[in-house]
Amino acid sequence: MAEAWGEWVAGLGEWHLFGGLTYDQRRRRVDAQSMPVPPGADTAKGHIVKWLEEAPKRIGRPVEAAVVALEYQRNGWPHFHPLLRLAGGLQGGELQQLGGAWFRDHGYGRLEVPRERAAVCLYASKYLSKDLDRGDVLFWPRSGSLSVHQPWLGG
Repeated sequence: MAEAWGEWVAGLGEWHLFGGLTYDQRRRRVDAQSMPVPPGADTAKGHIVKWLEEAPKRIGRPVEAAVVALEYQRNGWPHFHPLLRLAGGLQGGELQQLGGAWFRDHGYGRLEVPRERAAVCLYASKYLSKDLDRGDVLFWPRSGSLSVHQPWLGG
């Protein structure tokens, strides 16, 4: 299943960025025992949606499509594995602008440019299908299509 998932996601079109987004636990509120409180699943998903909604202000164009896996570390803290397609492709500065926006608000971001389709397949099969019983997968945009319109393929 993971391999098929990876092939399907990679085949939806060209992907420009992938990576990991985590929370800085030192910047979170603490409980009565002075332990940082992780965000719940709905709050965490809200953070990633807001990050995607604000991306056009950062890079000057929309995120055309995204597939984002919500996963949990062993300590119970959520983190994300995003895969993004940007309108107009990479134009320079997206890694710093998008990673910096996540860092400013939540924690650590490591975004990379996939070198080839096989890397996207591997990434999607490894992270987007992992621990789905605990995590979640978010698709962007919330409505419409994730795939690039390809009339010769009937898309």
